[in-house]
Amino acid sequence: MKGISAVIATILMLVITIALAGTAYMFINNMFTSQTQGLEIVDSYCSNNNASIVLRNLGTTPVTNITCVQTAPSGDTCSDFTGVNIAPQVTGTFTDFDTCAGTGSRFCNYRLTPNVGRTIQVQVSCT
Repeated sequence: MKGISAVIATILMLVITIALAGTAYMFINNMFTSQTQGLEIVDSYCSNNNASIVLRNLGTTPVTNITCVQTAPSGDTCSDFTGVNIAPQVTGTFTDFDTCAGTGSRFCNYRLTPNVGRTIQVQVSCT
């Protein structure tokens, strides 16, 4: 009888260890996946006072909507990117999404929030 209880104890310890390792793997895998979801700025430029940007989807889910908030210059607004479809690991170009108001050299700053992933800041230099 002593031999049977030692075998059961060993099997129970193995099952608990495997369950804990699986839980840790799922937690760590989900944590890294959620942190890499989002957009990356590939390029930003201004032509005839019209701001344009090139974005890359870093995640595993398509980006179908991007909310745009212009943070500078104050009082100006930008258009949201609705109906877009940037597939995972694909680059999308958005031209003339805002008129960067003002004269001379200036910077227009934008906060872009995709439907999946983290918010990013974009600065476009206009002359």
